[in-house]
Amino acid sequence: MARGAASAGSMRQGVVGLFLLFGALYFIQGVNETTTGLVYQPVNSKLKEWRPSNSDSDSDSEITTFMALLAVPWCLKPLFGLLSDFVPLCGMRRKSYLIGTGVVTTLAYLGLAYYWPPARDSRWLLLAGLLLPTLAVTFADVVLDALIIEAGQLRGITERLQSVRWGASNVATIATGALAGVLTGWHMRQSAFLVCGLLAVAGLILSATCVREPPPLLIHEDFKTVKQTLRKALHSRKLLTVGAFLFAWHLNPCTSPLIYLHMTKTLKFSEQFYGLSNTLLSCGAALACAIYSFYCRRLSMRMMVPGAIACGIVSTLVYFLMTNEASAAVISVVVGLTYMTANMIQCDLAARVCPAHAAGTIFAVFMALCNIGTAISMWLGGHLYELVKRHGDPNDAFQATMIVGAALTLGSWSVARLIPRDETR
Repeated sequence: MARGAASAGSMRQGVVGLFLLFGALYFIQGVNETTTGLVYQPVNSKLKEWRPSNSDSDSDSEITTFMALLAVPWCLKPLFGLLSDFVPLCGMRRKSYLIGTGVVTTLAYLGLAYYWPPARDSRWLLLAGLLLPTLAVTFADVVLDALIIEAGQLRGITERLQSVRWGASNVATIATGALAGVLTGWHMRQSAFLVCGLLAVAGLILSATCVREPPPLLIHEDFKTVKQTLRKALHSRKLLTVGAFLFAWHLNPCTSPLIYLHMTKTLKFSEQFYGLSNTLLSCGAALACAIYSFYCRRLSMRMMVPGAIACGIVSTLVYFLMTNEASAAVISVVVGLTYMTANMIQCDLAARVCPAHAAGTIFAVFMALCNIGTAISMWLGGHLYELVKRHGDPNDAFQATMIVGAALTLGSWSVARLIPRDETR
């Protein structure tokens, strides 16, 4: 009896240790992510400052195009998944890649902190400099996702680990949202890169000392076996339909760069307030993660998938009500709560259908489809916004993107209903 109790206590301690480790690593990754983290607002602000003074008509689409290009590495996640699944480095499948990406992220951010492109003509040099940490953070995200799926499926705590994963990412945004606004408003943009570089050092130390993994099960697998595994996935109805649903749901032109431009240019909100709104949004998202861990096992995916679509529509159309800072603050919390609820459902669904032995590759494919949809949406949203603005005003243009976005999200139901029933129970 005592031995059994000790064993259960040791297991609980191990689970708590996993929560803390993954929480810390995802927190650092959330801060360092270039398209949503600490550097996102300073970079957008600098791009807005660099826009041509005599030709503002194309500046908005130029900024959204820049951000869409910066999101391209997130579309390469399947390649990184293949590497971590089937090409062990230094005798390890995951840890060695986690350490390597930590080194690259550290050097890239500290380099950007030392050198900040001074002129508008340097914007593409800035893009090149940002792509390096984006690639490294993306690769690290793939590795962490694989580790968390393997640990979750082994212990039967997939849903709880997903809650920790997204909760930590949103706590990171809570911590950095207001800070990004202050650094941007005070023209201390380079400090954001310095903070990211120092946090990358902390993540590197954690990865080197605390991450544990078993000997690689597939270390002797050849490319023939890899092809067989992927061929089976390509013919799996459940994987194909889940992937198609994730892509369709994320095809929404009302994206964060347009929201930033609408709030700071059209509604004239300050950079500090925009940073605060991101903090409030992340508070709502963190609350959604905490709540999800309580009801995820009580509701079937058949019920939750339509809920994800409904939440996506609400998180888009609610911006119709944004007129002043008070309404923007409330809307930010609502968007965080609804958008993250939808995101949690989708990630949980993807993790459940993902084969554990190829978790890095298959889950990376799922996330890449989400990111491809988002990148296309950024580009499409910018051009749709500019097109409507030529025949109306910025408010009309923003409302048009909201309507199109909500309609596309609703259309994702036509794909979701094709997911096999045994995967939505």
